[in-house]
Amino acid sequence: MSRERDVGPSAAAASPVVPAAGDGGASRSGDRLALWALIGTQLITGSTYLVAKIGLAEFDPFALGALRFTLTAVVFLVLLGVTGRLRPPLAGDWPLLLRLAAWCIPLNQGLFLYGIRETYAAHGALLYATSPMIVLVMAALLGREPATPTRVAGVALGFGGVVLVLLQKGFAFSWSSLRGDLVVFAAVLIWGWYTLDNKAALARYDALYLTGMAMILGAIQFLPIGLFALRAQDWAVVTWRGWAAVAYLSLLTSVVAYLVWSWALSRLASVQVAIVSNLQPAVAATVGWLVLGEPVTGAFVAGTLLVALGVYLTQRG
Repeated sequence: MSRERDVGPSAAAASPVVPAAGDGGASRSGDRLALWALIGTQLITGSTYLVAKIGLAEFDPFALGALRFTLTAVVFLVLLGVTGRLRPPLAGDWPLLLRLAAWCIPLNQGLFLYGIRETYAAHGALLYATSPMIVLVMAALLGREPATPTRVAGVALGFGGVVLVLLQKGFAFSWSSLRGDLVVFAAVLIWGWYTLDNKAALARYDALYLTGMAMILGAIQFLPIGLFALRAQDWAVVTWRGWAAVAYLSLLTSVVAYLVWSWALSRLASVQVAIVSNLQPAVAATVGWLVLGEPVTGAFVAGTLLVALGVYLTQRG
C-alpha cells in the first residue's frame, strides 16, 4: 500500500498522516490484533439492530439520528482535540472527506434508521450479511482487490451460515417490511462504496482522524433533516429506554465499533473486514441464549460454524 509523504518537520505521532510501514513481523502481529479487535466489537454491533428497534419505538428515525450523530461528533471532536489531530486535511482532500461523510451518515445511517423501522431486525441482519459479497464484487470490478477462489468460498460460506442462524428464529413477511428491506439494502450498497472509499483514504490518514472527520462532517450534513425531525418529535413518549438506545448507538456503535472497524480496514483487505460482520447474527442469537434463555438449535450451531469457517477462509485468501 502506498504511503503519503511526510507533511513536514512538525509531523509527529499525533499527525493524521499515516506513518511509514514497519517490519513484516510487527505488521503481521498488528494484522492479527486488528482481526481479533474487530471480532470482539461484534458483541456491540450484533446488538445494534435490536437496540435501534428499541430506540425507534420512541423516536422518529431522523430525530434519533440527529441525537446519535451529534453526540458522536462531540466525542470525536474531543478525541481529535486531545490527540492533536483536530486540523484540516491535506490539500485537495476536502471532497474526499465530504464524500466519506455523506456515505457514512446521511445516506448509509439515515437509510438504515428509516428502513429498519419498517422491517424486522432479522431482515436487517440478513441484508447486512450480503455486504461482504458486495464489497468483494465492487473491489474486483474496480481492480482494487482480487476475488480469489478462497475468498469467494469464504464469503459464500459466511452468508450461508447467517441464513442458517436466522432461520432458527424464523422469518416474517409483509408488504411494509418489503419497503423497509429495500431501503436497508440501499444502505448496504452505500456501505460497500464507503468501505472502498475509506480503504483508499486510509493510505493517507490514520483511523482516528479519518473516522472522526467523517462523523463530524456527516453530523453537520445531517443537521438540516435532523433539526426538523427534532422539532416534530413527541418528547412525551420518550423513556429511559429511548435515551439508553441513543447512548448505546452513539458511544458504542458509532464511536467504538466504527473506530475499530476503520483501524482494522487500514490493516486488512476490505473483504477480510466485511466478512467479520457475518458474526453479528450469531452473536445476537448467543446473547439471546445467555440472557433470555432462548434455545440453541442444530441450525444455530451449524450456521455459526459455517460463519467461522467463512471468516477463516477469507482471512487466508
